[in-house]
Amino acid sequence: MSAPQTFREKLMTPRMVITVEFSPPKGTNVSQLIERVLSVKGKVDAINIPDCQRSILKMSSLATSKIIQEHTGLETVWQLTCRDRNLLALQADVLGAYALGLTNILALTGDPIQVGDHKEYAKQVFHLESTRLLELVQGLNKGHDATGKDLKHQGTQFTVGAALNPLKLSSSAQRNRLKAKLERGVDFFQTQPVYTPEPIEQMNAILAEACEEVGCCVPKVLVGIVPPSSAKAARFMNTHVAGINIPESFIDLLEQSNDPKRESILYCAEVINQLKPVSPGFHFMPVGMETRVGELLDKCFSLV
Repeated sequence: MSAPQTFREKLMTPRMVITVEFSPPKGTNVSQLIERVLSVKGKVDAINIPDCQRSILKMSSLATSKIIQEHTGLETVWQLTCRDRNLLALQADVLGAYALGLTNILALTGDPIQVGDHKEYAKQVFHLESTRLLELVQGLNKGHDATGKDLKHQGTQFTVGAALNPLKLSSSAQRNRLKAKLERGVDFFQTQPVYTPEPIEQMNAILAEACEEVGCCVPKVLVGIVPPSSAKAARFMNTHVAGINIPESFIDLLEQSNDPKRESILYCAEVINQLKPVSPGFHFMPVGMETRVGELLDKCFSLV
């Protein structure tokens, strides 16, 4: 058999899958972003492009994804949030993105406007949330719009992903939400950052049980890894970024180090070594560490 070539094909094999998140620029110059993406070419399977993450103005994630694919040849995972679009706009963007050559989508609810840089100026929409967005995309994949009408000029064929937080699966409400996502045909999950095996092992058991109840195959889960650039950055993320829980022991190491970025890389390499037996893939979110991603990946997987 030939080796898997597309992101979708890679998700369907036992091989490890690696993605890295790069934020679009706040402006129109993409040269630095393209350089950073090219620095990890051959080391990752896809590049995630956030959609105004933390409600901070950045270039369109749709446009950025298209530019990255054109200039680097790497597939992207286009992140689409419900925060800024009503039902009509969501469908229009999904159709347009597919026509432009995007094939992978991560369906998210999105951060509230109140945490970003336009909280006094912009109005949030949230016509849908992530579970209903998954349902909408799958409908477009089947060739019909949100009203049930057929798309006259062809539908989409997106590989569809969703977010998953291994640290919040203990409640029945979160498990029901997980099952709802599975019922809507999720092809892969990307998680919030995790630094120890125990939450992953628990998540794997809960996910397997939920998949059995729903009657679907277990989607590949890409475990999130955030390498903070400093102790200050780590504390900021713990306080201000939803779903982030960087261990205090890690923060202490960064604070005591003469080279915190190097310390962060070494720590994350050890984390990967511990998590590999229970994780089929990883999703790196290198906030403040974008220039060191190649080094990070080399070190992480030299220990694997």
